Amino acid sequence: MDYLKESPLEFSKPFAICFDLLAKANITIHDQKRSIRSKIRSLLLLVCYVTFYVSLAISFSKVFTGELGFYELANLLPIIIVATQGAMKGIVIITNLTKARTLIYELGAMWRTTGLTRKQLERKGLMLKRLNLCNAVFYWMNIVGTWQYILVPLFETLFRTFVLGQDKQLFPFICTFPFDSNKNWLVYLVTYFYESYSMLHLIYMYLGVEFLMITLCSHLATEFELLREEILHARPILETVDVPNDSRNDINICDDDIDHDIMIINDAEDDIRLDEDKPDIKDVIRRHQKLIMLSETLDDIFNKMIFFNLLFATITICFFGFVAKIARDPPEMANNFVGVVASMIPIFNLCYYAEMLSGASAGVADSAYHNLWYEGDLRYQKIIIFIIVRSQKACSLTSMRYSPVTLNTFTTVLSTTWSYFSLAISVYETDKQ
Repeated sequence: MDYLKESPLEFSKPFAICFDLLAKANITIHDQKRSIRSKIRSLLLLVCYVTFYVSLAISFSKVFTGELGFYELANLLPIIIVATQGAMKGIVIITNLTKARTLIYELGAMWRTTGLTRKQLERKGLMLKRLNLCNAVFYWMNIVGTWQYILVPLFETLFRTFVLGQDKQLFPFICTFPFDSNKNWLVYLVTYFYESYSMLHLIYMYLGVEFLMITLCSHLATEFELLREEILHARPILETVDVPNDSRNDINICDDDIDHDIMIINDAEDDIRLDEDKPDIKDVIRRHQKLIMLSETLDDIFNKMIFFNLLFATITICFFGFVAKIARDPPEMANNFVGVVASMIPIFNLCYYAEMLSGASAGVADSAYHNLWYEGDLRYQKIIIFIIVRSQKACSLTSMRYSPVTLNTFTTVLSTTWSYFSLAISVYETDKQ
């Protein structure tokens, strides 16, 4: 966290989890000069990833030759997809390290701990508390679920061997190797460690990039919420030439609406800034432009990854749920149920924080309308109109720059998943008959 030591603690703290997970996968956001040891470790991990993926692909090919059935396919397919997503997310962040580093630095430079109203401080505190809580729950559920999925077959093997006297060695994943992995206990344990090590580090990449995207999205949404208060209390610009009193008759404004707006502003008197005057509209516009640019950078980094997230999510959740339903024993059922939950949480977090960013950026228009724009001159009123018009195009995360991601996206994913799940159950029941 030395990279963010100049940033406020409340800003840098949520990044701790994603930086730690990415560091375990030997990916660092801030370290531009890598040591020889780090390069060797990267090469070792790359060899593990490639060989592990090839072993999964060979097993997958056996489905078409009839060596593996539909049940094995249902177990194998979500693992291949998760491994693919982990590798793709690693590639995304590695190829966009400079953009990600710049985005974090510039967002940290904008972050303020002073000069805020009480309402702004409360809003910022609430959003940071929510982010830290969601990150903690997301982290522990996925880490515990991953270790459970990996270790349950080992404990079941030990129980069967030393308690039940059954000679059956289980692995966490269906892999194919050019040697007999059940030859003896040494070969079995080394192979088991290799599978676990490879998949675990792919999961670290998978989760690390997810946490980074969510944290950046939340911080941008927080800045937009603070900006809404800035615009609401922005100081109107007045020319030296007085506007005639009769000019108001040329503007079709309802007196009731004006009184309503004044009442809203009066209710916000307690939100006057703690240690500075009302913000200047030019400073507010500069912050707005900067936040829009940073939001576009965020989408530029992650829009392709979001597309593949949504594309594969339905298949992953569907087959984890399918295996949980037809599981042959309770440990396998529990493992795949955890897989369902662990696959749904990242999609929900993505859609939730994307919705939050979109809502906060679009809400700038509402705050601009409730500003005392009618007390300013014509130039000031035009500025407010430009802000309102620009804010109607919300800043959002998109899938391949085409479809904005919202909570409706999450409901669509669940609906599609249920359709696939029903189809898989129907096919399985037909094959059994």
